[in-house]
Amino acid sequence: MPRPLRKNYYNDYNAQGRMAYGAGPRGVQNSYAQHNLAYSYRGNSAYAYPERQMPYGVPRKAEVRKLTPKRKRKTKVNPLKALISLVFLGLVAYYIIPYNFTKHFEPMILNRFLNRNIEFKAENFVSPTLHYLSNADFEGKKLLVPIRHKQRQMVPLVTSTRMYGLEGELKQLAAKYPHIKPSIYVWDYTQSRNAEINANEAISSASIIKLPILIELFRRSESLKNAGYKPIDLNSKLLFDEIHKATGSGSLQYYKTGGYYTIDYLAKIMIQASDNSATNMLLDEIGGMEALNAASRKWGLKSTQMTTWLPDLRGTNTISARDMATLLYNLDNPKFLHDNSRYMIKQYMSNVHNRTLIQAGLPKEAELLHKTGDIGKMLGDAGIVYAPNNKKYIAVILTERPHNDYSARDFIQEASRTIYKYVVEKPDVY
Repeated sequence: MPRPLRKNYYNDYNAQGRMAYGAGPRGVQNSYAQHNLAYSYRGNSAYAYPERQMPYGVPRKAEVRKLTPKRKRKTKVNPLKALISLVFLGLVAYYIIPYNFTKHFEPMILNRFLNRNIEFKAENFVSPTLHYLSNADFEGKKLLVPIRHKQRQMVPLVTSTRMYGLEGELKQLAAKYPHIKPSIYVWDYTQSRNAEINANEAISSASIIKLPILIELFRRSESLKNAGYKPIDLNSKLLFDEIHKATGSGSLQYYKTGGYYTIDYLAKIMIQASDNSATNMLLDEIGGMEALNAASRKWGLKSTQMTTWLPDLRGTNTISARDMATLLYNLDNPKFLHDNSRYMIKQYMSNVHNRTLIQAGLPKEAELLHKTGDIGKMLGDAGIVYAPNNKKYIAVILTERPHNDYSARDFIQEASRTIYKYVVEKPDVY
């Protein structure tokens, strides 16, 4: 609202104008001067245009212009554009949305919500095959360690011919025992002939795993001697601790802990009486299961693996018929074992107490160096047969059976008898 005027020039102008007409030229001159004064003021429009001034004390109403909304133009729909848009949206809904849901939304958001209680283990994603494919064990975790060696330390078995006739006879024999699954390998020293049935399949080792432990004990002694250190003395004594005590076969478990026994005595009862407690003591002496598994890899044995200290009643330790035949063959390898080591190993193996398997199928004149294995699910025998006519062959007969099924023993005895007749008594038959 404009500031009130100090003087009403409009009223003065009218009054003076009327007076000027009656007062003469001077009155007219004064009226013009007052008119110019009022018109020349630019501070307020009321001063410049007195005819627009409202009476004093009456507020001037603001002029409000009414705005009428513009009418929207109706756009015509292009049917071609609408069809293309519908097709594009359909393709997005059919291809892109399901792909993004299964590729991104479901694994990143939905699965995390649904599987929030599942424990995440990174090793299952980094190495998903470790639970069934491994060659080392460290602090209870399985590892897959690359094998780094120039060549196998064992000489592999080289065969000239295959005894298909013997394989046929053994398969006919196995058909009589349908609940028995055999794994057999036979190798003839004289003519380098071989016969095999499931020979490369890894099965439970039972006590036959003690044979690689014995060989690694003597190889470790030889390596220490070659490196300039004191070799393992068979007369040195080891402490029988509580952690070594094992149930199952053997009588050492019934002795008091804290006693000392020589390595020679422990090796003897490990092979001949299949003592589990003595085996654990010697396994600890060579460096444990990791050392044995590493040695097996260096030797070139593919299926020999130890994951459980004895007794291994569940049968997690594994071997194969071919591995054990290769191990037995290298007992005569001078580059693998020294003469003294080979002599002591054969002395232990020649007096095994269990003579109810391969030995039961041989004539009395034949000699056998072997090691047996017996647990609920597996029964087997692996050894070298020396015939009276200077024939010599390797026989490894392993069986998977129902729990403690004694018919597996009958099968091994008959298989041993069949092999002996074929190799020794029929040397020219293939």
